[in-house]
Amino acid sequence: MSPTLRNILAGLAGAIASQPANMLLLAPMARLTGAPELPQPPEGMSMLEVHEFYAPLIAQFEPVHFVGPIVAHWNGAFIGALVAALLMSGKKGTVPLIVASLSLVGGIMMAFLTSSQPVWSMALDLAGYLPMGWLGWQLALRLRQKR
Repeated sequence: MSPTLRNILAGLAGAIASQPANMLLLAPMARLTGAPELPQPPEGMSMLEVHEFYAPLIAQFEPVHFVGPIVAHWNGAFIGALVAALLMSGKKGTVPLIVASLSLVGGIMMAFLTSSQPVWSMALDLAGYLPMGWLGWQLALRLRQKR
């Protein structure tokens, strides 16, 4: 298989792996921190209506309730980059960091959707995606050396 095709497939695998890695931690972390569960917005709502729907719910959160989503989001970037780096051809960080960047784009979209969260929480969350992608890449390099 050509290295370019392998890197593209590795990036796709990493992007796909990042989503369940993120989602699988949300509920356990919410239970661990005691965060109230957010209901799904009714169908057909515009983005502005969704923001208005979530704003009073998120306003009731305490700082500890934001730990779960932040850790889950970072986990998605970490696992996605790790999977991509384990499967890619070569050792450069381009593919895993692109996967982490895609997770960051998803995080930015969620930040707009739930923009009623505190600024410190949003800033901390968004600041961690690329460093976690870098850590996933570095771990993959170490794991690949041991093979």
